[in-house]
Amino acid sequence: MKRILSIIFDSESIIGKILCGLIYTLIYDLAYEGYVFHLFSYMGGVDYVQMNIVYRVTWLLLSVFPLMAYNGLKSVASFLCLFLYIFVYVPLIHALFVLYGIDALTLYSYSLTLCLFFTLFFQVGIRWPLFKNIEIKQHIPFRFIEIITIIITLIFFLIRAKSMHFVNIFSESDLLYELREKNSEEVGSMAIVVYLQGWLSGAFYPFLLVNYLHRKSWIKAFAVLLGYSLLFMVDMQKLTFFIPFFLIGFYFLMKVKANVIETRLHSFLLYSISFLLLLLYPTESEDGLLFIISFIVILRTVCVTGWLTQTYMHFFRDNPYTHYGHINIVNALTGAYPYNAPLGKVVSYGAQNANATFFLTDGIAADGYIGIILIGILFLIMLHFINAVSFRYKSTDLLVIFLPTLTYVLNTSLFTTLLSSGLLVLIMIITFADCPIIDKDENKTSDNESIIREI
Repeated sequence: MKRILSIIFDSESIIGKILCGLIYTLIYDLAYEGYVFHLFSYMGGVDYVQMNIVYRVTWLLLSVFPLMAYNGLKSVASFLCLFLYIFVYVPLIHALFVLYGIDALTLYSYSLTLCLFFTLFFQVGIRWPLFKNIEIKQHIPFRFIEIITIIITLIFFLIRAKSMHFVNIFSESDLLYELREKNSEEVGSMAIVVYLQGWLSGAFYPFLLVNYLHRKSWIKAFAVLLGYSLLFMVDMQKLTFFIPFFLIGFYFLMKVKANVIETRLHSFLLYSISFLLLLLYPTESEDGLLFIISFIVILRTVCVTGWLTQTYMHFFRDNPYTHYGHINIVNALTGAYPYNAPLGKVVSYGAQNANATFFLTDGIAADGYIGIILIGILFLIMLHFINAVSFRYKSTDLLVIFLPTLTYVLNTSLFTTLLSSGLLVLIMIITFADCPIIDKDENKTSDNESIIREI
């Protein structure tokens, strides 16, 4: 029995990976046609062109092939890329194959390139490292990281104190959305506020929280929870409210079930999501709690990248690329941004703020097929660098620390994740910090295992 379970669920089983990949891909197609296209095609930009046998076989092969390169949660790269595969890659490839009016050259150039990149992403930390283990000789004391966090938190509090409100997220949803929009407008030109919040929620707080949990410093861990509460009182994002509890829960889960999670998380996620899609997608009535749950799970979570892929592809058939002018710093230097509104609102013609994953915003929107190649190379280099500088840490701790980063990278531009959501700051902290979660005896490396760089 154990042998059968390992074949079906373990990351080292080729048969198991093919099985769960095929099941998820086929059920995703069923849900997209039967729910997203059937109920929301009236909005425009939602296509479902029936695939012929050649396209269907090619689509299945391309969808499942990168998963064959997945070998479990070996590093931060594999953690990020597993979720990107489920919520970005499979929906994106599917959206291309059922898109109306796409020519064969565009279809195969995009899909084959994406397949190659995701296969390479899953190999980061396993084969062909671009960088060896990198360690900075002079580390920053952990106390200094704590002081910087306190200072940034105080500055944020002083700037945004008047915008803070206590709201019950379960019973005051209308008030929550009203205050969220109001506080967002109040930020205005104070971009520093957005950066401070992103650095705290995506870098300083998760890093400190994992260290405090490691040391059993419960009072300090509670202080981090209070810090997240301050952030929530300003941005009113439910994710901001729940993320510290996700971090704590995931930390202790990794402590007791690390081996199971590292080898079977992919199959658990793929089978669980497939079951949910089968359970929810036949819902057609627009009344009741079940429809709300179906809408959130299917359209807004699992299929959102597929829907937005088609939206972006349709829009940029007839409109100019941004040439990375959608990035504020680039636009300030080049003035290349061709539109008068943010990219997410432009592609939806003002109907919503259709922010999307970096393969759409920094890829298709930036420069079409060339943009896909450029952002794929940049992301690949970034994964290799993160893997090289984080070798001093246990993977179980790193996966928890990078959990907020995962939530950002699934939904926004890579440059937004790096700059305003704290990923760049987190990489710097991981590289330079001397902290409790590093076991200095266990993580000593010989000269042929790492490069010691003095600064």
